[in-house]
Amino acid sequence: MTKFLRTATAGVALFAAVGMGTVANAQVTETADARAEVLAALQLTNDDDLNFGAIIVNNGSTGGDVTVDATGVRTCSGDVICGPGAAEHEALFTVSGAANTSVAILLEDVATNGVTLRHTANAGSAAANHNIELVNLTDSAAGGYASFSGSEQFGVGGRIVLDGSEIAGEYVGQFDVTVEYQ
Repeated sequence: MTKFLRTATAGVALFAAVGMGTVANAQVTETADARAEVLAALQLTNDDDLNFGAIIVNNGSTGGDVTVDATGVRTCSGDVICGPGAAEHEALFTVSGAANTSVAILLEDVATNGVTLRHTANAGSAAANHNIELVNLTDSAAGGYASFSGSEQFGVGGRIVLDGSEIAGEYVGQFDVTVEYQ
């Protein structure tokens, strides 16, 4: 009988060991797609330049500011007089790209980077009477479009500061405008 019990016990142990190897597997596998969407590159076109129009600086002037806002409205302050109108206007830009996206407008930080309008006849001069400082820029889209249509036109206005010593003539400078998807 002892032999029988030993054989039975060994059989149960063998059965248990073999049964342990066939435990149900709890691992499950699923497949997912990998996707990418390529957006059309943004295009930015300068349709018109920022023009502060005719400005009058009298002899002995203490200077002042001229502002053309992002919709083209001009104001003069201090000892600077706005000359005959009609030439002043905001810069105009058209941005085009993928619709139903967000697009940011980034204007050059002219306060930090310093943008100077230089007298065209004295372009290399550092003399104050040959330079006008562009100190601020604003855009009519308040920094961009949360729901971009695919093509939008926006205005950029700015403010220049005159010290009163500027000589008569045309002054020209450049600033950068950047657009990017958000």
